[in-house]
Amino acid sequence: MNPRSQHATVNAGGRPLNIANAAKQPLASHCALVGLVAQKHVETHHPRRPDWALGALLSGFLHDIGKLDPAFQAQLAAGGPPDSPFGAGPRIHEMSWALTHLAFEPAKMRRYLPSTLAWPVIQYAVYWRQHTPINSWETKRFASLSQVCSKAGAWMGSYQESLTQLLADIQTQAQVALFEVEPDVRLTGEVKTPAYDRAADLAHLGASMTEAQRALDKSMCAAIRSGLLFADRMISPMGPGEVGDWLRAWRAHKRLPDLVQTVQEVDDYTTIPGDHRFTQGGLQI
Repeated sequence: MNPRSQHATVNAGGRPLNIANAAKQPLASHCALVGLVAQKHVETHHPRRPDWALGALLSGFLHDIGKLDPAFQAQLAAGGPPDSPFGAGPRIHEMSWALTHLAFEPAKMRRYLPSTLAWPVIQYAVYWRQHTPINSWETKRFASLSQVCSKAGAWMGSYQESLTQLLADIQTQAQVALFEVEPDVRLTGEVKTPAYDRAADLAHLGASMTEAQRALDKSMCAAIRSGLLFADRMISPMGPGEVGDWLRAWRAHKRLPDLVQTVQEVDDYTTIPGDHRFTQGGLQI
C-alpha cells in the first residue's frame, strides 16, 4: 500500500490533523487545492478578470474553515456524515461565513484586495459555497451572525489559534501569501446573512450603484461561486494521496494537471458538473 494513501491522524508537527471530508483529505490540503482549482476555472473562462480569479482563490481557501469545529471533527473521525447536520446548529457554510466576519478586519481586507474585488463578495461565495439550488435540503436557517455564533457553541470564541495554523498550512501547501487572523475584530451593529440574490443585499445602495455596476457584481459573484463549486466537487472525491500529488506538482511546477470536467449552468449564479466538457486551456471537447 502507498503510505500516502493511508489517513494520518497527526501532521508533521505532531498536532492533531483536521480532516475535510469522508475521503479523509487533510483540511489544509483540501482548502488549498480547491482554491487553486477554483482560480484556474475562473482564469480559463474569464481570462481578462484576474480580480475574479483572486476572489475564487481566496473563497476556495476559506470555504471550509468552519470545519475546524471540534464537534464536526469528532463526527467525521467517528465515521459520521461529511457535513454538519447538528440538529438546530449551524452547517459548515454558516460557520465558515461567520469566521470571515469574526477573524478578519474589513478595513484591512480592503488593503489586501484590488478595488474591483470587495471583501463581501468573498464572504458571499463562502456562505453560498454549496447551497441552494445545489442542495435543496439546505435552507437559510439563521438571519444574522449573532444567531449563527450563539448556535455554534463555545468554540466560536476560541478559534484564533486553530484558524491561524490552518491558514499557515494552506499558505505552505499552495505557496500563496495569505492574510492574518485578527485577534479581536469588533463588529458594530448586526450582520445579516447574505441573500442568494445579490440584488437584495445591494438595494440599500440605491442610485449610488449603477445598473452596469450591479450587473458586473452579479457576473463576478456567479463566476467566483461557479469556480468554487466546480473545484470542490472535483477535488472532494479524491484520496488524500492524490490531493497531495497535485499540490506537490503545483509547488514544483506552478501548474495543475489538465482539468477535464463536464459542466452545466444551473442558474445565473451557478455552474456545476454537467454536459459540456472543457480542458485547462479552455477548449470545448
